[in-house]
Amino acid sequence: MVITIDGLGVNGKSTLAKMISTKINFKNFNTGAIYRCIALEIVNHNYDISNLDKIIDKLSNIKIDFIDEKVYLNDIDVTEKIQTEEISVKSTRWATLPEIKEIVRKIQRDFVQNNDTVMEGRDIATRIVPDAEVKFYLYSDFEKRVERLWKKDTRISIETIRNNLKIRDDLDINGGNFIKPQNAIEIDTTNLNINEVFDIMLKEIKKFVKIEGILL
Repeated sequence: MVITIDGLGVNGKSTLAKMISTKINFKNFNTGAIYRCIALEIVNHNYDISNLDKIIDKLSNIKIDFIDEKVYLNDIDVTEKIQTEEISVKSTRWATLPEIKEIVRKIQRDFVQNNDTVMEGRDIATRIVPDAEVKFYLYSDFEKRVERLWKKDTRISIETIRNNLKIRDDLDINGGNFIKPQNAIEIDTTNLNINEVFDIMLKEIKKFVKIEGILL
């Protein structure tokens, strides 16, 4: 069984996927972390992204794991390293490349074949698991998303964050990384905290599926 959470960045998809997967004992698959790990690998090894054909095999063979809410790249904990603004912007930009997309999509499809999964991303319910049993689409006001990012690191000017988020959104939308799924449960998170969104999602999941031994 698969539960998908779609939407543009900074809508709490990753956090909510972790919370839900923990609650219902499903595997959590963080799609954004996959793209970020690939970006980190490119940066760490100074790969020339303009010569992608020469590095595609190396990128295809990287090992990415999710263990106890941490992200491991080639057995190294990179949970914090993949959250930098540099990696955020580069991962979004490079996610528009067909070769990178195909690497990630293969990882995604292999994962859902073998696990009951909560999978989040920007186009999960449209391209990867269109027949998912439960689909969510999260959205919120742009300035609210800017504020959320700024609160994570107030050392960065809010104008820089605003510009970077605009770049990320444009790359997602115009680069084909984002398609709003049809028949998804839509939730406006603008004026909701993460726990309020979590409660709404759990109530919706309960309508669609009965999970033995889990009190929703």
